[in-house]
Amino acid sequence: MELYIFSKGDRQMSGIIEAYEYLRWTRRYSRCGAFELKAVATAENLSLLRIGNILWKNDDEEAGLIEFVELILQEQEFILVSGRFATGFLARRIVLETVKISADLGIGIGQLIYQNVTNPTDSTRKIDGIEHLPFALGVDINTQISYRNLMNVVTNLCDAADVGIKTVFNPSNGIFTIKNYWGNDTSAVFSREFENIIEQVFTQSIVDYATFALVGGEGEGAERTFVTVGGGDGEDRHEIFVDARDLQSESFPGTYEDALAFRGLSRLAELAMVEAFDATVNQYGNLTYKVDFDLGSNIQAVSKHWGVVLNARITEIEESYDREGMSLNATFGKPLLTINEKIITLGGV
Repeated sequence: MELYIFSKGDRQMSGIIEAYEYLRWTRRYSRCGAFELKAVATAENLSLLRIGNILWKNDDEEAGLIEFVELILQEQEFILVSGRFATGFLARRIVLETVKISADLGIGIGQLIYQNVTNPTDSTRKIDGIEHLPFALGVDINTQISYRNLMNVVTNLCDAADVGIKTVFNPSNGIFTIKNYWGNDTSAVFSREFENIIEQVFTQSIVDYATFALVGGEGEGAERTFVTVGGGDGEDRHEIFVDARDLQSESFPGTYEDALAFRGLSRLAELAMVEAFDATVNQYGNLTYKVDFDLGSNIQAVSKHWGVVLNARITEIEESYDREGMSLNATFGKPLLTINEKIITLGGV
């Protein structure tokens, strides 16, 4: 594995990072990945590791945008850089106008990217060298979006529909291609009993859980439009209210209640029960990374001692590289949201 730096703007290869302490490369299925690199502050590294430059490792499709730089003096001088994968380009735009989407999810995401990144009306908003690969996902959406951060909108839609998103970098021409995809089904089973897991943490949470939503649309008092989605009985019924007053019936003639229902179902998807394994994978076990399993794969995680069998998707993989080699940590299932992620999802889709 080698680390290459490409320059901001023209995306030409500038050099290779050789003397580094560690690299954490975190791939995420429905959300934007991230990285952190700590390197020796050599003259070459200082010239390469600059804000806006692109970090690409030659065994991966995605690349990272350097968004943070810190110089550190310890026993020697180091430079620490971090940032998001190139899907983070979407975070530099907002949905500038009110956009109605009644289409397949993949087509709707393409519409948002086309209008705000690849071919906006205002040419100063265009980001060169970014393409979107249209991909019909077979998931219909009926919603309206106004003035929200584009990346948050897109990744929230992907997360609600359990759809993957990645931005593939082509080092030969500097082009980034945004793609949606479905993770594959596998027969992979992770278990301490199979000696393919070194450490594991199993988490269940209903702290923010909801099973039923009352969605309020336009109107006031008795004239307000309401729909309900979800269900549940007795103590297993967890109710929420979703304010969708921003959705107006004139924008959805004949399908207004469908749009309200989609907003409610999206919110319930965000508030599903948390059930996840976080595991340190034994790379010398019976399963090979990127052969038997990968990000987005549907797998089975088993702990006979805990009495847990979890059929889940691999939603995050962190690759860590240091002087001792590579280690692999994976999240199976829906992880707990961070405070920032909770704040982001409050706006709905």
